[in-house]
Amino acid sequence: MLVPSIIGLQQVVINLLSPTNLGHQQGLIAYDEPTPPIPTPFRPVVVWHGLGDDYNSSGIHNLHHILDSLYPGILVYSIRLDEDPSSDQQKSFFGDTNKQVDEVCEALHNITALGDGFDAIGFSQGGVLLRGLIERCEIKVENLITFGSPHFGVLELPLCKDPKDWLCKRRNALLKKQVWYDIVQRRVIPAQYFRDPVSLDDYLKYSNYLADINNEREEKNSTYKEKFCSLKRLVLVSFTEDTTVVPKESSKFFDFDPEKKISIPFDQTELYKNDYIGLKTLHERGAVDFLAIEAEHMHIDEDFIRDMAGKYFGSRT
Repeated sequence: MLVPSIIGLQQVVINLLSPTNLGHQQGLIAYDEPTPPIPTPFRPVVVWHGLGDDYNSSGIHNLHHILDSLYPGILVYSIRLDEDPSSDQQKSFFGDTNKQVDEVCEALHNITALGDGFDAIGFSQGGVLLRGLIERCEIKVENLITFGSPHFGVLELPLCKDPKDWLCKRRNALLKKQVWYDIVQRRVIPAQYFRDPVSLDDYLKYSNYLADINNEREEKNSTYKEKFCSLKRLVLVSFTEDTTVVPKESSKFFDFDPEKKISIPFDQTELYKNDYIGLKTLHERGAVDFLAIEAEHMHIDEDFIRDMAGKYFGSRT
């Protein structure tokens, strides 16, 4: 098989994973200033948007308005990889995830108001990137809330809306066959958290991102566990009707048994039992909350955001 050209590959991914094929934040801030004009008693909130979205979208703006109505003047910083929203959106599809996490780490260090700690929200793909940021970067995150984030990877690309759309299915199949090529692993963001239990050896050998932050390789990084355990609270929000993240239970750190075709509960996975990243430590400490929204991927009711913010966000103490 020929290694795909990057231009052809980009077109495949754009057609496959464009925002029209993805769940989008529904009904859920522009950030001209990185800090509020007057210090507030509230912990700042850092947000990382999902695939196909950008830091300046209407959904992110609405989130800011909701948080500001509850905590007037609160700093909400939306992570961006480019000040141009369209370029930021493009970089949610393409790039080296490790370099992106490093760039964001440096950017957050330059925002003085975040130095004393902050809460973090990750929407879908953004939650997996935030977790890598927490494990690798010298930052202090109090509470991490992720919405439909594929923490245990995806074994399928977003399903075709029309079961009879053979072109979409062929594109899916093409990209899956090429997923372990180095050019794909270092260029296509969703490929970097692809994890098929049937091909775990390839995953452990070639994965550019997820296998590392999940500490699944033979050589472990104790720092990842130490940093992840420093969270005060981990909140994992899943979507009961999710067809974008496959398997949908990945958002709860569930694995998947390819033979029985059933999900493996998070506390029965090797990652949990051997405490590779500290998930077991957090859970036994009572610091992990599982929440569910009865909806498709990223269809979030405004009241849910308000309730969540009221419970987990607020005072610096």
